Amino acid sequence: MEDTAQRSDDFASSFEAAFARLQIRVETACAAEAAWPEQVAAGVRAALRFAVADPASARVLTSDALAAGRDGYARYDRMLEHFGERLLPGRELHPEGERLPEIVEKAMVGGIATIVAQRVDTGRERELPGLAAEAIQFVLTPYLGAEAARRLAAESG
Repeated sequence: MEDTAQRSDDFASSFEAAFARLQIRVETACAAEAAWPEQVAAGVRAALRFAVADPASARVLTSDALAAGRDGYARYDRMLEHFGERLLPGRELHPEGERLPEIVEKAMVGGIATIVAQRVDTGRERELPGLAAEAIQFVLTPYLGAEAARRLAAESG
């Protein structure tokens, strides 16, 4: 029983430390940009670079969290909520932003987390920066439309 409790405590500490480091990276990158779409692009790039630089932390935040049971899933969900909130201003840019499904922001962040997890879990994290333009386009499309999201993703590279 103590081993299980210790593993849970170790996971919680590892997750919170990794989450704090990721938040700092993303928030620092976003703060360097004036407009919301460019902030999102910078945040996505920062998150992908974080995973390349620290794949162990990226794994803790994704695959390990989902494998850790209720506590892990709750932490993972909180991470999706946190970064999803950064996408909410995009609703104001879309003519029918208020009509977008409530899960859009969480789904966009969850999609990026899945891409990171897949690459990290297979030792292919070095591919992540090459996926940045597509990931940025993916995240921005519900708010800007496909063409504007594609253009911004290409320009932000």
